[in-house]
Amino acid sequence: MHLPNQLRTHLIALASTVVAAATASAVTPYTQATVSRYQNKVSYGDTIAKARRPAQTGDVIKAEKYLLTETDSRAELKYEDGSIVRVGQNTVFTFEANTRTLELEKGSLIFYIPKGSGGGTIRTASITAAITGTVGKVTESIIAILEGEVTLIPSGRKVRAGYFARANPDGSITIARFDIDKALGGKLMGFGGPIGTFDERKLRATVSELPGSPLPDLSPFDTLDRTQNHPGAQQHFFPPQVIRPGTRTTVPPPTNKPGRGDGNY
Repeated sequence: MHLPNQLRTHLIALASTVVAAATASAVTPYTQATVSRYQNKVSYGDTIAKARRPAQTGDVIKAEKYLLTETDSRAELKYEDGSIVRVGQNTVFTFEANTRTLELEKGSLIFYIPKGSGGGTIRTASITAAITGTVGKVTESIIAILEGEVTLIPSGRKVRAGYFARANPDGSITIARFDIDKALGGKLMGFGGPIGTFDERKLRATVSELPGSPLPDLSPFDTLDRTQNHPGAQQHFFPPQVIRPGTRTTVPPPTNKPGRGDGNY
């Protein structure tokens, strides 16, 4: 049976709408995450109830609550859709359910978002990006992509695997290649083994195909080589950024005790 062109167009549009709606409804909100492992002093709390307790393996952290790590402490959270967040030392981390937003208040983290899971947003005080099937390392002013790509908000600029985006004190954003060995360093990369389905060999193959321009001076990027930053390290490498007024929840900061003297962080 041959359908008129106009009817055929309407049916195709209707089918596309149904598929899109089904896909959207299949996206799992970040309503909660489970502590899969932790090390040393890790706690979670509620800013409204002003309550905080030590975290244990198997604890369920609800959206809008916060996770806090102290010196030489770290934790891994797993979400219902398979997403993983590893939180470095001296860090405050929160997340939102329906917007699937991962928010770094202070410190550092590594995130893994499975492809096809619905993506989400990563947000810090100075940089925000839309994420899909992505693996990345994040500090307060840097996001480095190990797999996939992100789209910076609101500029729309893309940051793909092998590159980092850095928010500068003057409000500009620098996007450049990173040193792969440094980017793959740090205790979080090995905290519990490989993160998700990330394959280091694919990243190295991708980086080898990038244009052969010389790498920029990434000495400040040492904060990502040592993802669990020594207290005050980011302030040493990067001047304080301007935090958007009225957009962030005040969370009790982690204690700022001296780190290990041997620099093994």
